[in-house]
Amino acid sequence: VALKLLAPERVADAKFSERFAREAQALASLNHPCIVTIHDFGQAGGFYFLLMEFVDGVNLRQAMGAGRFTPDQALAVVPPVCEALQYAHEHGIVHRDIKPENVLLTQKAGQADFVKVADFGVARLLTEQRMTADGCILGTAEFIAPEMLAGSPVGPPADLYAIGILMHELIIGSAPKLAAFAMAIRL
Repeated sequence: VALKLLAPERVADAKFSERFAREAQALASLNHPCIVTIHDFGQAGGFYFLLMEFVDGVNLRQAMGAGRFTPDQALAVVPPVCEALQYAHEHGIVHRDIKPENVLLTQKAGQADFVKVADFGVARLLTEQRMTADGCILGTAEFIAPEMLAGSPVGPPADLYAIGILMHELIIGSAPKLAAFAMAIRL
């Protein structure tokens, strides 16, 4: 297993505690071979924690650092990510931070579950209006969908947008500079 500790300064924030429990419970209910499994969650010793599946491998960014992916290799990674996100969407959860660092590749390349989507830290339940502070834009700039930048409600299309950027980066070697341009326009 792997243990993830969350910011101890959040303990005093009652809204965070309530939201953390609700989000962790929703994430723990996700049971898909391409999503990192949450075994337990809670608060102990002033820390919020997630006890999750240990994935023996590297994240996609690390794998990309070892060399450019061929189109065939990229296409082997993307469908499991899509399957994982479709499952999450069907269960009312939008990831909102799909990027190479949050896609893990296990040592079992070629098996059905060699790709694992991780870190639902800024995920949003579709039944909730917001799971973050009003006015905050969360995520990684290159992968943020235009509707997130505009402050519009975010749903599954935001994850699909990020998958497109992820695929571009896998094949081309860098993310397109669209998000930075959109952010500059918004300011």
